[in-house]
Amino acid sequence: MASDASMSFLDHLEELRRRIIISLIAITICILISLWFKDPAVEIIRRPVDIPLNVQLANWIDRSVGSNGSFMAFLSIALKAKAASTVQLNKTGAGEAIMAFLKIAVTFGVLLASPIVLYQAWAFVFPALTQQERKFALPLFLIIVFFFLVGVVFAYFIVLPVVVQFAAGLFANVGVGNLWSIDRYVGFATNMLLAFGVAFELPIVMAFLSRIGVINAQGFRERQRYAIMFIFVAAALLTPADLLSMLLMAIPLILLYQLGIFLAFLAEQEPESNA
Repeated sequence: MASDASMSFLDHLEELRRRIIISLIAITICILISLWFKDPAVEIIRRPVDIPLNVQLANWIDRSVGSNGSFMAFLSIALKAKAASTVQLNKTGAGEAIMAFLKIAVTFGVLLASPIVLYQAWAFVFPALTQQERKFALPLFLIIVFFFLVGVVFAYFIVLPVVVQFAAGLFANVGVGNLWSIDRYVGFATNMLLAFGVAFELPIVMAFLSRIGVINAQGFRERQRYAIMFIFVAAALLTPADLLSMLLMAIPLILLYQLGIFLAFLAEQEPESNA
């Protein structure tokens, strides 16, 4: 029996090793593809710098409404007329250019490879799940991915343009220009996207804690004051050191906390409905 258990454990290790190797190969191939398509990748990364949020909103109004003489058309013109500070991304040397190049390639390579990596993780865990757990595993997995993507999209289209324009406008009235390091900007942008993606998992974590009986919806409701304080501290740690980006993370997280209370309530009600 001990020998069988040992073999079973070794088989699991071998399977895990195989899944990790496949994931690493997929990531490597996708990084090489990203190196080839570096120009489109750079365009995506620098979009929040090149197109301020007010111009993005105006363009969206033009595409969606596009009626001359209407209030929305007037709003579009007003948004485009709003002055925006220009930011120029620069490379200050060969080392910085190469580091920025590699950061962009790795970021997009990991993103491209993520479906394969996630599938490998899923294929490793799935056989160990019970029939009951398998029913909920795939929907839960899809919900986790959905909330992560919502956080990333929110950061990319809303938070980054606002923070970039806020930072670019600082000291503009005393003649300070904006010559930003591309390497530092890429690191800043990717860290912010990742931070928002992870932070938007809050309702799922709350529902899970309620489901396993650690704390119920009423407990979350009673501890709202402390939770909000913790959210502001976490937002200050997860985002770059400025008040605006902290608020842009904290306010959605407070709303997500309310959603988490509702999901926690649903999670704890489920056993009663099955009874």
